[in-house]
Amino acid sequence: MSEYNYRGQYDNPYYEDTRPKFNMQKPVVTYTLIAVNVLIYAIMTLVGQLKGWNQNEQLINFGAKVNLYIDNGQYWRLITCMFLHVGIVHLLCNCYAIYIYGPIVERLYGRARYLAIYFISGLMGSLLSYLLSPAASAGASGAIFGLIGCMFYFRKRHKDLFKRIFGWNLFLVLGLNLFLGFAQSGIDNFGHIGGFIGGFIAAHLVGLYGEKVNTSKRVAAGLVLVFLFTGCFALKRVI
Repeated sequence: MSEYNYRGQYDNPYYEDTRPKFNMQKPVVTYTLIAVNVLIYAIMTLVGQLKGWNQNEQLINFGAKVNLYIDNGQYWRLITCMFLHVGIVHLLCNCYAIYIYGPIVERLYGRARYLAIYFISGLMGSLLSYLLSPAASAGASGAIFGLIGCMFYFRKRHKDLFKRIFGWNLFLVLGLNLFLGFAQSGIDNFGHIGGFIGGFIAAHLVGLYGEKVNTSKRVAAGLVLVFLFTGCFALKRVI
């Protein structure tokens, strides 16, 4: 007798349910990241005014990515630069991007995995910028591009659903932003590319919400990240 009944094939105990699961809780991590970025900007601006620092001095003193300082051991700048912004417009644009993409990623991956993707993406963006761009930089853009990158892992796992939800929109957003990054001066496109790569690989490491990632695949993704992180530092010494 067939196990298939009116409720469909998912009632078959031998059928592997590959439907994606979603985190339906409020996007607390997204709102927290926005609040942290706004708070740090407010503190930096206030302290800068009290100290008489100009904008460049504020950014440097609060931990912007400055290659010379990182060369001298201030590696923490690779993280702190993710939460600094060059003016109110830069802050508002990045917070809006987090507000748009953050809840989607938080629903697809859950809170803890989303947070891991965000930090890994931001760090990868900072590292590639450190390797290839001599200019000082700051901003959450690398982490934001990582949020886009991790959605392409969702596409890899659920291509039809991705197409129904996003269509070609993400491809257009990604392509347009990269084009503008290369066409305009003052934009750290290497940070964007690094963030996208970091987000895509990090998604392989943590998996989607409720997904059981194969141990070998998780180890492979972790090793790729370690190789990229250490490779950036090694290449920087050669360059």
